[in-house]
Amino acid sequence: MNDLSMRKFYGWFTALGLLVSLLVVVGFYKDTSRPWKTYQRQYIEQEIRRASTPQEKLLAETTPVEIHQILLPELHRVDRCTTCHLAVDDPSYAGYPEPLGYHPLHDEHPFEKFGCTICHRGQGRATTVADAHGDVPHWDEPMLPLKYIQASCGQCHQAADDPAAPELARGEQLFEDRGCRGCHKLHGVGGNIGPDLDNVGARRSPEWLRKHFLSPASVTPGSAMPPQKFSETNLEAITMFMLSQTGEQVPGYYASMKVIPSSSEGQRLFEQKGCIACHSIGGHGGKIGPALDNVGVRRTPEWMMRHFRDPQAVSPGSVMPQFGFTESEARALTDFLLHLRDQRVVLSLPALMTPVERGREVFHKYGCAGCHGPAGKGGVPNPNAKTAEQVPGLIHVADGYTKKELKARILDGQKEIAAMDPKRPPPPLYMPSWRGTLNDAQVDDLVAYLFSLKPKGEDLGF
Repeated sequence: MNDLSMRKFYGWFTALGLLVSLLVVVGFYKDTSRPWKTYQRQYIEQEIRRASTPQEKLLAETTPVEIHQILLPELHRVDRCTTCHLAVDDPSYAGYPEPLGYHPLHDEHPFEKFGCTICHRGQGRATTVADAHGDVPHWDEPMLPLKYIQASCGQCHQAADDPAAPELARGEQLFEDRGCRGCHKLHGVGGNIGPDLDNVGARRSPEWLRKHFLSPASVTPGSAMPPQKFSETNLEAITMFMLSQTGEQVPGYYASMKVIPSSSEGQRLFEQKGCIACHSIGGHGGKIGPALDNVGVRRTPEWMMRHFRDPQAVSPGSVMPQFGFTESEARALTDFLLHLRDQRVVLSLPALMTPVERGREVFHKYGCAGCHGPAGKGGVPNPNAKTAEQVPGLIHVADGYTKKELKARILDGQKEIAAMDPKRPPPPLYMPSWRGTLNDAQVDDLVAYLFSLKPKGEDLGF
């Protein structure tokens, strides 16, 4: 290699060395000035300033600047949020600006057990603000706005029975009252005209949901769903309930939190487990087990709790099966039975109801009002339907069908609705088949209820 070539080589080598040195300096600077390190230094400065003894000051001065993370293998999560939010478990930081503020629900939901993203969502492994908050491409779970945070309660608690989430409970009630199940299936129950909603909260943003409720066709062209006339309060509540439907199944300890002990939850369990088949209340029910009207006088709460855990251990020879109730479920059932003696529980158990009353429950539970209107008094628009551009009301259904014919119509449905104008889009709503969803007894009760809707006296010419 001649001198000229050597000089060129040394020149390029020097330039490359300077470039590498520059990149090292830039990399070092970027590493030392990461926002989370800035936040940790601010926290350490606060701790030094607040120290009241030399030992506390020394402890603060020697606090390392490092990544903090919470490992949650049961939830399949790694949360590094406390890398920036260092004072979330320290009440003395209440009122401090973020990220150094105290989290007020730490005692009820300790971070070492729950982490952060199970409630707030976001990207737990990230260490920058934008990435951690999930406001980045290709991340489907951005942080929930705080006004919708109650949506997360539904992962571990029953929406209708969580006093800390009243708006979530309101949203669930609206969903049922508006008959949304008539078109949408949720947790395996409902119609199939619209999409299943089991994981809609993981797929849609609050803004999309709000807009869809108010004007479905504007976000889903061709949607058969009519615009919903919600007040602002109700719109927020039902949006929150939809956001709570993420499809995520929480395991073990978290699933055991599903039941918050109360008489209303105990009543739901009493109905679901079919207890009325063996026990009677108010003279209605089975006679295999003892009547329960005065069980709260005859037995202590502790006895009832032990009996729910293991009937044989408390009542040798008992034929009551061991249901495997959790502690929360046993407390809820006990609370329900204790309230029976105070007559504060309004029973709606199937065995205590008439066929018409049970049919009304079926009409409500499966969302028939979503298309046919509350109490069957008038339906929603069904554009271009030949018979009428509205789903028919049901108060005169007894005039057009026998009970056998109506039962067949409910079970078979009617997907082909004749179009008024073949050049226009076909009617978007149709009668789905409820065969396989409703059993014979439920259909018989529903028919009895629908026949009861006919105004009294019409057959007499009034």
